[in-house]
Formats: sequence, structure tokens, C-alpha cells
Amino acid sequence: MILTLKKPNDQFPPEGFGFTDPLTKRTWPGYEGTPAMTAYKVMMHRLGNPAIYPPEQKQHFDKNLIVQEIFQQKFAKMPWLFNGQPGQVQMDIPVVDQTISTQPLKSSLGPCSCGSDTVYPVLCPTCGGARVTGYKCASCGKERKA
Repeated sequence: MILTLKKPNDQFPPEGFGFTDPLTKRTWPGYEGTPAMTAYKVMMHRLGNPAIYPPEQKQHFDKNLIVQEIFQQKFAKMPWLFNGQPGQVQMDIPVVDQTISTQPLKSSLGPCSCGSDTVYPVLCPTCGGARVTGYKCASCGKERKA
């Protein structure tokens, strides 16, 4: 079942839409952006932890599914904010077409100082990931501007 907000245009609820990753236990404060913005941050965190979130398990990196995880955590404290019931997130949720891949690629900027030439694109958090703002080294995690 998909959870939706009853009043999506209202202000943030008390404590906002914070999230704690169930496997890494990293937390994101509730007032640092919309659920979609937090989902982007969670996705990038998970991409940076391939030992915990293997890249072949695509469901961990789908922004729509991550938003549902955020909603499920908020539903546990404030169920009156939502339509629907929490449960297993359906995998057939329509996914917004993402034109920018978040898969690792060969660096066009040359190798990193650690010697690796494999990078992940860093997407713009303020525009919902519509453009690449830099690249993060797949080995050491150092970021470089695009």
C-alpha cells in the first residue's frame, strides 16, 4: 500500500519528516527539506555504502521507494497525517524517468588523487537531481566540481 499525505501542501508536521536509515542508523533531521529532498540524501548515502547496500539491489536507490520509507517512519508516530496503511512497499510504483544515471562511470576529469578513475555523479539537491554538480570518487569518496 502506498502512503500519501492527506494535506500535501500544509506546513511541516511537528518534528518534520526526519528519517533514520534502518541498516546504517544514520539520521536526517526533519526540517532540512521535503521528503523528496531527504530521499535524495538517503539515496546518495546508500550509494556510498556498497558493502551495506549492494548496487545491484536497485530498490534501495529508488527515490519514490525511499519517500515511502520516510512516510512509514512518520506514520508510526502520526498516522493521522496519511491516507493508506503502511506495509510492504509495492515494487510496481511508477518511477519518474531519471535522465541522469547514478551508476559509477569513468571520470572525464582524469584520475583522482587516490588513482581511481571511477566516479559517481553528484546531483543537484535543490533541483531534484536534474543536473550534475560534481563527481564523487568511488574509491575514496573525494568530491570534485563538474
